[in-house]
Amino acid sequence: MNTQREIFGIMGLPPEVLAVAMAKYSRSKESIKVTIDDLTEEKSAKFHEKWVLGYGDASVADMALIAIALENVSILASKAIQDNRLASYQEKSTRYVGFEPDRVFQPANLLKSAYGPLYQETMRTLFGAYEQVLGLMKGLYTRMHPKTSEMTDALYEARITARSLDVARYLLPPATLTNFGMIMSARSLRHCISKLKASPLPEIREIGAEIQKAAVEYSYHPRAAKANDLLAQLLNHQDAKVKAIAAAIKQVVALNIKGAPTLVKHTEPKEYLVKKSAVLSKLASKYLTKVKLAKSEPRVDFMAEYLDPEIELVATLLYGASKLSFRQIVKCVLGLKSSQRQEIIENVQAERGPHDWPSREFEVGQGFIFDLLMDYGSFRDLQRHRLTTQINQALTIDHGFEYPRDLKEAGGQAIFEKGVAASQKAYRKIVKDFPHEARYVVAMGFRKRTLFKMNLRELFHILELRSKPGGHFSYRDICWQMYEQFKSRHSVLAQSFRIKKMDYHNEFFMR
Repeated sequence: MNTQREIFGIMGLPPEVLAVAMAKYSRSKESIKVTIDDLTEEKSAKFHEKWVLGYGDASVADMALIAIALENVSILASKAIQDNRLASYQEKSTRYVGFEPDRVFQPANLLKSAYGPLYQETMRTLFGAYEQVLGLMKGLYTRMHPKTSEMTDALYEARITARSLDVARYLLPPATLTNFGMIMSARSLRHCISKLKASPLPEIREIGAEIQKAAVEYSYHPRAAKANDLLAQLLNHQDAKVKAIAAAIKQVVALNIKGAPTLVKHTEPKEYLVKKSAVLSKLASKYLTKVKLAKSEPRVDFMAEYLDPEIELVATLLYGASKLSFRQIVKCVLGLKSSQRQEIIENVQAERGPHDWPSREFEVGQGFIFDLLMDYGSFRDLQRHRLTTQINQALTIDHGFEYPRDLKEAGGQAIFEKGVAASQKAYRKIVKDFPHEARYVVAMGFRKRTLFKMNLRELFHILELRSKPGGHFSYRDICWQMYEQFKSRHSVLAQSFRIKKMDYHNEFFMR
């Protein structure tokens, strides 16, 4: 028996084969090398059919990692896809890359309706304003911040462009097409697909099915085509030995591989989420209808008061089905009878199937709670902190919009307001018949409400990372407000935060 420690990497196996190889550690005395040598894709599929799909041993599917590229999906859809914790994402940045007016999602059902021309005109108006503001901001920042002697022309142009795009992005519509990559285990991917297929938006449902297809079919392999061409030449070689070697290589080396053809092929829409959403909408209408949006709403509201878990749960459940602040909802819930709060919880729990875990709203009883009302661009940035509990409200125009900094000095205010007005006009008309599709025309400068819950360690991470020079001025301001409100209640804990207030123009070239 070999007792010598050995640590090594593994490459070149299809994800499902690698998952079985790893799973065999719990079922075998042998080295994984012995296991791998005996495995095939067919044997792996049988293993997954029995243990993962048959007996529900989902931990095995965690070992099958799948990389997927998503290109030309709307920014709105990208946020729904990325609302999954256990994954890694890299997306095209609105801060470093300009977006083109011809790269816009075209919702078929909306374009076929009477609103089609209005939708197209709104897209043209928003992108026209985006390009105009971008040009004005570049001119302003070039005048305000001349190139220093130690900066190269390329670096200077990149910094000026990035800071200008920070302002211009407020005019981008969520219909803008973006690209991103994600790496996710087959287990998480199944959950992701089932959520996407349950979306009320056709684009997101279609993407769920396409992600499933991408994981089941052969993956893009940049080296496979070249290798297959070489093997084809060798197989046609006159020398019999060369042909035999080529045939053996082709049989042993799997150049075209599939992601998770067994593990994700039986992934259906998560009905629990659809039913839960409908139930909570009715309950929110029943208990919150008389409450109106506050005339003046803060960007950051730290709920420092202790909340009984029962109160927190009911308020959190109603939050996602409402436009009200968390503080307003908590006040309403405190006024309900115990039987009414029980009714809300039981109605939600009644929709859970035998294999449904409680939804994210049930993450209560610990952590710091921040109700954030921020421009959609900042939400797009802060959503990346997926270790937090995030409860989202729908994107609307009801909370107004934010003016980006330095816009007035650049002479872009009238242009900006024209774009915002076009967005508002289109939304008000479209939302009557297409409540979900109307979100595509809401410019990213409009404010969106999201509840963030986190422990102290994650609060450190967010505030320290997102307050650094070079970060977008919007979320830097949000993080400073979070820190100030936290410090007013927990001064001792706040002393060790490595954070300082933004000094935007003195930090203009810092990264």
